[in-house]
Amino acid sequence: MSTTNRQNLFALQQLAANDADEFPGVHTEASILDGTAEAQTIHAGGEHGGETLEDIIELTERARLGLIPSAPWTPSFVFTIDTLKLYRVSHARCPQFSIYAFTKTLADLHGVPPRSNMHQHFSIAFDLYLDLRRRTEAQVLHHLGRDTPAWRMKNCCPACTYKLEGEDQLIFSMLVTMDGNDSLKRVLRRGPDDDGPGESNERYDDRDASDGYYLSREEVDAWARRRLANVLPTDDNGEDNPCKERWKNMVNDVTSKMWGIFDETGIFLCLCRHGFALVLVDMLKSGELSKYYLAVVEHLLKHFGVDLGVGYDIGCHFCTTLNNSELGPEAREAHLRCLVGAFHGHAHNRLCQVCFLALYVEGLGIEDLEGCERRFSRSNALAGSCRRASRFHRQQEITAYFKHMDDFDVYANLATFLCSNYEQCLKILDDEPIVRRLMCEQDVLDGSEFVQALADEREYLTELYKSSKKTVETPETRYVACLATLDTDSAQSDDTAFTPGKSKAEIALRHATEKKERTAVAVAEIERELSIVTRWSRDNPRYIAAKKLAHLLEYQRALDRLELLVVERLFELTKMNQSGTGYKMRKHIAKSLQARSKAVQSAVARYNAAAAAVTPRRESVDIEKVLEYAFLADFDLLRHSHHGVEGQYWARPAYRAIMNRWFRLERAREEITRLDIEIPRFVTWMRDEGVFLHKHEGALRRTEGKTEEEVERDYELALHVEEYQMRRGRFDQSHMMRLGALKQKWGLRFTASLTPGVPLLHVAMDAGMEMDVDERAPRAGEQGDLSMQEDEGKASEDEDNSDIEGDDAHDERVAEMLFKLTGLGIDAEERGESIAD
Repeated sequence: MSTTNRQNLFALQQLAANDADEFPGVHTEASILDGTAEAQTIHAGGEHGGETLEDIIELTERARLGLIPSAPWTPSFVFTIDTLKLYRVSHARCPQFSIYAFTKTLADLHGVPPRSNMHQHFSIAFDLYLDLRRRTEAQVLHHLGRDTPAWRMKNCCPACTYKLEGEDQLIFSMLVTMDGNDSLKRVLRRGPDDDGPGESNERYDDRDASDGYYLSREEVDAWARRRLANVLPTDDNGEDNPCKERWKNMVNDVTSKMWGIFDETGIFLCLCRHGFALVLVDMLKSGELSKYYLAVVEHLLKHFGVDLGVGYDIGCHFCTTLNNSELGPEAREAHLRCLVGAFHGHAHNRLCQVCFLALYVEGLGIEDLEGCERRFSRSNALAGSCRRASRFHRQQEITAYFKHMDDFDVYANLATFLCSNYEQCLKILDDEPIVRRLMCEQDVLDGSEFVQALADEREYLTELYKSSKKTVETPETRYVACLATLDTDSAQSDDTAFTPGKSKAEIALRHATEKKERTAVAVAEIERELSIVTRWSRDNPRYIAAKKLAHLLEYQRALDRLELLVVERLFELTKMNQSGTGYKMRKHIAKSLQARSKAVQSAVARYNAAAAAVTPRRESVDIEKVLEYAFLADFDLLRHSHHGVEGQYWARPAYRAIMNRWFRLERAREEITRLDIEIPRFVTWMRDEGVFLHKHEGALRRTEGKTEEEVERDYELALHVEEYQMRRGRFDQSHMMRLGALKQKWGLRFTASLTPGVPLLHVAMDAGMEMDVDERAPRAGEQGDLSMQEDEGKASEDEDNSDIEGDDAHDERVAEMLFKLTGLGIDAEERGESIAD
């Protein structure tokens, strides 16, 4: 029997031994389907068709042979563990590879015609196989002390969470990104109904396949609409949000009618910056509601603490929601900051970009916070498997996919991610001499001037935004406007407009009369305020002066609005026309600018109307010419603006290009600082994880003082611990080789340490490695009195040596030696030698 079969059948043997009395035995024949071209037939069940001890023994022995039946006692098909494993891995790598296609493949390999229900039998056996894997892994994690609910999330990414002593403090202790996706929808099964979709007729299934990835629906529903009614950004509490007019999806989703055909309408995903899945949430009959975002943020604050950077494609909008929610005080106390991804950020207006664009956020490095988009581009292939699955099977599909991706894709490429970012930053820093020379040509002494320039641009755009929204009027202008409204209402409420027998006309007349009465009251109040005895006529000089002032104020507001939109458009075009901008980014920016061109058209129409009414009359503008502007100098109307953007030093194209290059240099330096912390974390975790798991495996393999039953049980568990270690440990050597090659290539410019460090005590205990913490070498600052330590060491030397068991010490030395050999291999390869030499 192969080691793989022995490992995967450990839980099945216990399940068969414990629950065999629930299954009646029946004599039958079943086909064994393997991933080879050899087919076999076995007898399943007892001779007498009853429940006997021989039946139970036969089932257990069949399990030991690596066979999973499609039914307890009367299976039509029996599948080998290796076949089920082959499909599990193949489906994880290619989600489009369905059970139906796989069973057809098995039939072709066996040279038999496929049966119509073969895929159903395989699905049943596959569910049992996955359940056995979950049970077995639960036993392994329990033995390792890693079975707490949040252990997986808190320890899935060693570069983010395995903190060491002596690290520098980062502005963002951890960077995460989140987003929603509607590809993984599931159709809700309903009965027939004459009036439309009937009631749900799905079978109740309370099985859970979340494996620590999913937030429960109860946790999410705690942030349902009844708690969000007063926190959504509105015109009152969201006035300072520059994107509130564009991003309305949250309010629309909250108030929209839910789709009746789907139950789960997608997933809401949260990843760390390296791509490990932290949290998954099902979106239920809705789009991206605020409750999903708030539930995830609450979970992050609970388990990761302070200084979190949370990226979201509309993080600018949700920042207002978060601050106004019940979670706001906790988020502010923890210094949580909402960010916007680099790709989506270029679709936002310029005022939002100067506040949230990744290039200008201190401490963000070169991280783009778009990991969810990359992950969704691959997970969308699961849509076919999830669309008509049951709730349990959909969750099982999604969880299995993300779990496999974490272990065999994200972790396998973690060193590649770190090395690629390091090389990218070093190449960016190669441009520093050129940037310094260009700064001298622009009379820029240091980078602090660019920081101030960005602040000045933010202040200019903010003032322009507020002035375009602010209504400025005097009592005289209000009086003139009320008089014009009163004249209009009087004409509409003329008795001659009433037609007897016409109900709509009668109603319209009544409304016009009521409106006229309200306007008359407003006119009377203003007349009392201004002490006007005789109502102004249209030829009154004071009426004419107030009318001119009202037209001038309206013209200035229209000009400010047009100036804001055009200036933002020109600044945003800088990125699209910049060398090195990819095709997809250009299309994304162009699409967003095209959507906002409607706002420019509206602003141009408003400006032309105001320009025609003002005295002296201003020149109108052509929308086609406005959309063709490429530089601020082309926008002649700016000479009438009282904000003076043309004269601002930061508005010059050459200055802005240098400013962006300087900010890119700063972000590269920050990224290197973060990588110099993350790489030692990763190296230390690989060492500690190997030592810890080898120690547990060695303890399980020992036979001293154990009964025969305990020896067999521990041996089976040791095999699973070995498999658990190899799940990620298989990549550790290649990780060290990549990091060593990076160090060899860049020499002294590579400032990260490849020497394992000392983890923080609470971090190591959370990771389940407290055994190694007690045995680590003394840390700096903990030496104390050396003579006293030497005396105590001599007095207790014999006792300590007697307490350490030979197998544990041997396993630990072997693990340490393997780790050192990996480093020696890197050094030898750099010198062109072999380890043997």
